[in-house]
Amino acid sequence: MEWVAFFIAIIALITAILAYQRTGGTKELRQKVDSLSSSMESLKERAEVGFKEQVEHLTSVTESIRDRTAGAIDRLEKAVRGKPGEKPPEEKPPEKKPPRPRRPRAKKG
Repeated sequence: MEWVAFFIAIIALITAILAYQRTGGTKELRQKVDSLSSSMESLKERAEVGFKEQVEHLTSVTESIRDRTAGAIDRLEKAVRGKPGEKPPEEKPPEKKPPRPRRPRAKKG
């Protein structure tokens, strides 16, 4: 009886191997892996090109902002310090305001 069970198991194993090979087996899996890796390579190359363009654009924007900021700081410095050789404006003492009259407090009671 044991021999019959062993024989049936061997036949089932052979049938499973044939079915696996018939459905594609490792060949189909390798083809899928190869196609996915090739598509991934092309996507990677396109992403690198796009990334380089973005970096160049950000670099140019950063330089433009840096130049504008430097110009604004120069104008501010000239406004605060004045032109070279020019006397600084005389400062006026702050005007004193008369004290505000106090309101009488309400009586508690």
